[in-house]
Amino acid sequence: MNNTDDAEITPPPLTRGHKKRERTRRELIDAAVRLFARKEVGEIALLDVAAEAEMASGTIYNYFRSRDEVVEAVGLALADEFSETISRRSMGIRSGAQRLVTGVRMFIRRAIDDPQWASAVIRVVHFDQAMRSKIAGYVLADLRAGGEEGSFTYSDEGVALDLVVSCTLGAMRSAVEGRSVAEHDSLVSEMVLRALGATTAKARKLARQELPG
Repeated sequence: MNNTDDAEITPPPLTRGHKKRERTRRELIDAAVRLFARKEVGEIALLDVAAEAEMASGTIYNYFRSRDEVVEAVGLALADEFSETISRRSMGIRSGAQRLVTGVRMFIRRAIDDPQWASAVIRVVHFDQAMRSKIAGYVLADLRAGGEEGSFTYSDEGVALDLVVSCTLGAMRSAVEGRSVAEHDSLVSEMVLRALGATTAKARKLARQELPG
């Protein structure tokens, strides 16, 4: 590839104005996350987000036109942030079943350590299709890999996806409400693996392995 091609595909560096705009947008998203941790999505208006971010009321309209746009931005930010963390820490793990259980356990542990974050995820995921699709993509890839390697024997992919996501969100809600028990992440993961067709011995072993990173 020649230098001309490189110049064509290399994005130009962000200007000071672009950096400031990205920083302001991120501050608004962070403010929305804090609000969604405390209130239902339907109770929050655009001006509430601006107030939480301690910005002028008109500022938010330069970034978002509706609450739905804020919800989508928050959903993608939450999904990207943590899914990329899981992917990075799972790098090198060849087993789809092990990658799946790693993700489930990390989401549950994060919920126990950070209930505010978990509350926002739980509320936003029910409203935002983009967030659900992002998470589903990661889960489906691991489900399919687990099936190909012989760890899973589920009969319907859609039901298997619902099982993993619903159980994980349910465990996160338990953490938020203070109902989690000792080794909550391992117990939930073991039951999910068994429901997906993993043997009792394999499910127990995978659910109790030391998490990467």
